[in-house]
Amino acid sequence: MLSGSLLGSCIGTRQLVLISKHHTKFPIVLAPRHPASRAHAPHFQLSDGQGHATIASATRIDGTQQLPKELYIRLPEQCQVPPATLPFLHQILERYAERTPGLRTVVEGVMRPSYEAGTAGELGHDHFAFRTFGVPGLGIASLERILVPLGYRRVEDPDAPLTFPGKKLVATWFTPIDPRVKAVLPRVFVSEIQVEKLSPEAQGIISRATSWAAAGDEAVMVQVMTALLTGTAPWPRPSLEQYELLLKESEYAAWVLAHGYSLNHTALALHRLPRVGLSLDMNDFVMHLHGAGMAMNAEGGLVKVSPDGLLLQCSVVADRRPFDFSCGQRRDIAAAYVEFVKRLRLPRFANLEDSELREEHLREGFEVGNADRIFESTTLAAKGAAGGR
Repeated sequence: MLSGSLLGSCIGTRQLVLISKHHTKFPIVLAPRHPASRAHAPHFQLSDGQGHATIASATRIDGTQQLPKELYIRLPEQCQVPPATLPFLHQILERYAERTPGLRTVVEGVMRPSYEAGTAGELGHDHFAFRTFGVPGLGIASLERILVPLGYRRVEDPDAPLTFPGKKLVATWFTPIDPRVKAVLPRVFVSEIQVEKLSPEAQGIISRATSWAAAGDEAVMVQVMTALLTGTAPWPRPSLEQYELLLKESEYAAWVLAHGYSLNHTALALHRLPRVGLSLDMNDFVMHLHGAGMAMNAEGGLVKVSPDGLLLQCSVVADRRPFDFSCGQRRDIAAAYVEFVKRLRLPRFANLEDSELREEHLREGFEVGNADRIFESTTLAAKGAAGGR
């Protein structure tokens, strides 16, 4: 059951509604099912017939704080963001925090004492990341139908498709439409495994779990939305045998089978840290994480650097959490983790003072080589490895 919100639906109108404890309704009208009909700047259909919503501050679903206070998102005044967006993102974050003890260690053991994060009021989220099965009715398309009405647009880059052949993955990402919130709302990175490239045995396990979603209709989207908000999978729990069979072939597929649409990780934006920002030394930062007892993902080096040198990333090894399988067995399995991103200024903005820099002056997007190694944060946890610790 959702602690902060309930989910209602009006199937005939493709409308999903977040209902707060105080009975405030935040409707979301699903985007069209077919990508060809996707609008680049959708009109947000609210229950009162209005268009874009103008809001001045963050809206909390309830009065309790499940997250360290720095991780709540605060919107600038007079931005055009649908009223459901912030409650939606906070609900996902709170469920993620409940099952990611490493997140609190990062904030309380590193960000506050070493980088004065607590005095700044907030820590920026560079992006959220979700994993999915690439099957009819689910996959990237299912997240797109929810994100577009929440004020996001899909970013297409034909010159640099996000493909990961070794892992049988493809990915894309979404960015807020309103430029005034690009430094506040997270990008959303969504990947899917190409199920058709897996073994017949693996395909069979995934098909039995997801065949109900093939229609891709509004009833399916209600299940997807519920899974997002509760941090769960929209299919029955697998058996240990099913999980281990997938794990041998694809750790990614096994992770999705167990965790479904739960947030895989948030990436904190180090370039937005007060008084440090672009001058932050990533190697020093990694040493602070070591000092707090965090196991690091050392695949490709502790700090992953894009070929242009402008995108720096690192991540901790995912937390291992108890999971109760349908067969009655319990095992510790890889869960979620925390990533850290530093975006540097683009060369054409070299003459700007640091105080003048905004998000649009920094390196945008993602890098396949970096992302491929960041994926290993759960693989290392599944193997019980300690990474760079």
